[in-house]
Amino acid sequence: MSDIFLSYKAEDRARVKPLVDALTAEGLSVWWDVHIEGGAAWRDTIRSNLDAAACVIVVWSEASVGPAGHFVQDEASRARRRGVYLPVALDPVEPPLGFGQDHSLKLIGWRGGRRDPRFTDILAAARALIAGGPRPTPTARVRAIGKASGPPWRPVVVAAAAAVAVAAIAALAVVGPSAPLCRMAGTACPWASPKAPLHSIAVLPLTNLSGDPTQDYFSDGLTEELIGRLARLGGLQVAGRTSSFKFKASKDDSKVIGAKLGVNYLIDGSVRRSGQVVRVSAQLIDAPTGFERWSETYDRDMKDIFAVQSGIAEAVADALKVRLLGGDIAALSRGGTTSPDAYDHYLRGRRLFDVASDEASFRDALKEYDAAIAADPSFASAHSGRARVLEAIANQFAEGAEARKTLDAALASARRAADLAPGLAEAQATLAQTLLYATLDYSEARPLFARAMAGGGSGDADILNRIGLASCRAGDFASGLPAVRRAVSLDPLNPRVFKSLGLALTAARRYPDAIAAMRRALDLSPGASTAHNTIGDALYLQGQLPAAKAEYDLEPAAWARQRGRAIVLRKLGDVPGAEAAFRQLRAPDNGITAYQQAQVLAQWGDRDGAIKALQAALATGDTGILWMPTDPLLDPVRADPRFAGLLIRMGLHP
Repeated sequence: MSDIFLSYKAEDRARVKPLVDALTAEGLSVWWDVHIEGGAAWRDTIRSNLDAAACVIVVWSEASVGPAGHFVQDEASRARRRGVYLPVALDPVEPPLGFGQDHSLKLIGWRGGRRDPRFTDILAAARALIAGGPRPTPTARVRAIGKASGPPWRPVVVAAAAAVAVAAIAALAVVGPSAPLCRMAGTACPWASPKAPLHSIAVLPLTNLSGDPTQDYFSDGLTEELIGRLARLGGLQVAGRTSSFKFKASKDDSKVIGAKLGVNYLIDGSVRRSGQVVRVSAQLIDAPTGFERWSETYDRDMKDIFAVQSGIAEAVADALKVRLLGGDIAALSRGGTTSPDAYDHYLRGRRLFDVASDEASFRDALKEYDAAIAADPSFASAHSGRARVLEAIANQFAEGAEARKTLDAALASARRAADLAPGLAEAQATLAQTLLYATLDYSEARPLFARAMAGGGSGDADILNRIGLASCRAGDFASGLPAVRRAVSLDPLNPRVFKSLGLALTAARRYPDAIAAMRRALDLSPGASTAHNTIGDALYLQGQLPAAKAEYDLEPAAWARQRGRAIVLRKLGDVPGAEAAFRQLRAPDNGITAYQQAQVLAQWGDRDGAIKALQAALATGDTGILWMPTDPLLDPVRADPRFAGLLIRMGLHP
């Protein structure tokens, strides 16, 4: 017979399997109803195993505490009479009548980690019952499932859950542990933070409990919305989306996750969507200890999901402003919609955009954003999302007149978003970036970037990354480098922000630091495009020609590899090899490479050729020219009066 009998409702099978796996991995034998063989007298089999087990774990959940959970309740009564009853709660529910005096160990939000205090409490209690001793006091705080204040069914939007979670954080005054420094080649990275800030938090991907994997877009989308809305509150440091999503379905415990993300607190939870009803459960967890500081479950009909957003945000505004943030609570609802259909299409579009890899997948995302706008023409975030998709299509797949037409459409959507929600940081940042790509003119974009920062963008890793990189390209390193560094600190597992930092540091002529940042990008994403190319540039500009060539040879992007080889082979004396690489760079299948040709010609000492290539880049809309103001590879032609004229045309002073 088994050490443990597991009593649970059949609907929870997928949720209890990680518990079975973890207990089994700890050397305990577990009997649960998957062991019933076909044709067996199942009632007798269950009874005999229930009565023989030294420990009966009873799983209380939304399913098992209701009228349909009578089998679980009968098994719990039988186990308690024998003194082997061990209650565990998967949801924040009140146990059935007659079981309230026994404290349930909470497993809410557990991610399968065997070192998580929630699991170690259960393991210790189970072993004690198997050994015939008393159940020990939990090492984590005793997690009693008591009567919740107020009605158990409450309306919610995800932003409201975020606001309440932050309010709970505001009441805490626990100084977090030291976060490990990012290390590279045996030395501490210059951008790493030695200690997690007191009010720092990560939102882990909400678990999809609908039973339908195709609903992942919904739970992931709500997670991203939660991250974005919290990031608008200036007193809180929120880990970026890419880094947080590294821990989707992770079995790491809270201490490990918090250390890797450099945060003191985690929001974990789940989403269950059934028809037009959505349930969001969220828990605030102290990362170093695994203690649950706050939890709540919210239910809402989809057609009314946004109706109470402002009311709940206002209810916690005082706590947020006085105790923690001093921020703009109104920012929580900027750019939103009151249409559930629009919101659903928006989340679908956002998911498709996040994973898009070819033109067809980007156009699928575009269709969803279009559907969201059709359902609610005033949905600013959908217009902003549409602009970003169109910008990506124009830059990556379209050419000539089609690219121009697509960029114009992107600019129209970006302007519409900014008109609808002037205070939405994402809308202002998207408009600024789209203007840059559409006009190659910094003059109108720069104040929009400043407006985005003022509107809450200073807490959003993606916005900081875009703003910081654009500022560094324009030569404003004083504000640009701190913005990119902050993006790195908020999103420390995102290779894209390290690539941006490497590019920014190269433009600032800080070549050793640029190489370190790009090496980190490659650590996180070994196939990262243009990373080897940038390392090659930094080595070349320091005179390390053989090492630069080795990096260029490793570059997966053909145009970047050819450009780098054309530059370095000439310096190494291989003129035929350099000219062959240059011919490849100019081949039609590489698209528009006028700017890259200018870099090569400048390094070859062909001033007139380089200037003419830059003029062609500006005339044809080659977005590479946005790097012209600070590109070290163009230094040989920087003193030419024609170079200054190009800068003026781009809205910059020479």
